[in-house]
Amino acid sequence: MATWARTLQECDGDYYFSGQAYMTQGVQASLSPDEIAFIVADLLAFVKQADGVDYLQSFEAGDGRRVWCIDQLRRAVKESGEFTAEQLAEYDHWTMLLPEEY
Repeated sequence: MATWARTLQECDGDYYFSGQAYMTQGVQASLSPDEIAFIVADLLAFVKQADGVDYLQSFEAGDGRRVWCIDQLRRAVKESGEFTAEQLAEYDHWTMLLPEEY
């Protein structure tokens, strides 16, 4: 398993990666289940420690591979009351993808 490290985020944010998690076929084909689990665990620990992060989090492996995690909804939007529970269930998700899949 390659060693993965989260890269510095470009700006602060109030994203919590708390919705449904999705991953692309590229991630599933090129990362092992252990690598995926490590990235998810590191991401969620960072979100908790920072109390909100940028919507885009990037990870890089020692072998040069990169993975992006992109959240869809900021906490302020989720708590605004503008969305019904059904809409939040549909739109509150984040995606793990390879940069070339963007």
